Amino acid sequence: MKKFFFAAIVVCLQNLALAQVNVVGLPDTGKSSTVTAFYTNANGADTAGAMVHVWYASHHSGVAHDSAMVIPVSPTDGLAEGGQIPGGGGPLWRLKVSGNTSGAPWRFEGCTPSHPALFEISRIEISLPFSQTAFDRVSLLGLNTAGSSAGTTFANGATSTPGFGPMMVTYRYVNPMKLSPALTPVGTPPKGDVFQKLDLRFYNPVFTAGGFDGGSWIEFLVDTDRFLP
Repeated sequence: MKKFFFAAIVVCLQNLALAQVNVVGLPDTGKSSTVTAFYTNANGADTAGAMVHVWYASHHSGVAHDSAMVIPVSPTDGLAEGGQIPGGGGPLWRLKVSGNTSGAPWRFEGCTPSHPALFEISRIEISLPFSQTAFDRVSLLGLNTAGSSAGTTFANGATSTPGFGPMMVTYRYVNPMKLSPALTPVGTPPKGDVFQKLDLRFYNPVFTAGGFDGGSWIEFLVDTDRFLP
């Protein structure tokens, strides 16, 4: 009985471990862009028009990458679905952006849990400019761009995030944004807290790019603000 109880505990711990994805942050990068104003409290529907680009480590028909646009599905929620199950059976993956992005987690998931090997994803890029929203992370400089909120760094700065499938995900904020020099002192640099894009890369248990398949999912926290060009 004791051996059985111990074995049950081990199985439970293993399942718990599989329900987390290790998070590694990489340095921010890219060229800066200029806008005239930022506003806080964007929700999932505000991200409509954003593009989700996906690169595959493997794909049932040899596709290297595909893309989908976020569309509003309610006054507060956005959704992007991409890829296609053979025979026109629906999407391969989806991104759900629900509620106020300052507190509600985003969810990226595979849509073929009964046939997970149809594809394997190695990278996702979420590009916000067409939605006139921007990622708002915690500023590394201790300052916030005027009009933006305090921000939320990917996965709330944690070392793991709820998920299943990949062993690890790295995140990188790309293309910092700043206010127009007409509104701030000339030469004012970005404050290091608002960005156009978020680049996510998945790795499997042997740290090879991939690990996210049709049965995988990951939830993460990121904040967005609205902006005026």
